[in-house]
Amino acid sequence: MDEARWTRLLERMPEIEEVAGPPLAVAFIGSDDFAAKRGRAWLWWPGSRARTTGPVAYDGRHPADWGLLLVMNDTAIARVGADGTACMAHLARLLEIKPFVLRQRDELDASGILEFIESLELATPKH
Repeated sequence: MDEARWTRLLERMPEIEEVAGPPLAVAFIGSDDFAAKRGRAWLWWPGSRARTTGPVAYDGRHPADWGLLLVMNDTAIARVGADGTACMAHLARLLEIKPFVLRQRDELDASGILEFIESLELATPKH
């Protein structure tokens, strides 16, 4: 993913109201960087206007402030950039997007990203 693709993708993300809970990021990673366990992850902080979106170094680890990891191939990145988030659930079913839920449901809810996760039709544990 490059800056132009990230900007298009970010413009398509839904508006999520700011929440009082601790922020968690949705990390977007290209499938090649994920497989190599190095590269860049692109962070989106729904529910927090104080955190900066954009690239960070990725070394295969998932920091404690990441709530959801979305591994996307080039087809998925281009499609979401063009069509918006409505196609993401379908792309996840096709494994063009591989989602990894990294935190418990209550943490995801407090951070403001649970609604986004559910829009992808992903199940989250209710414990």
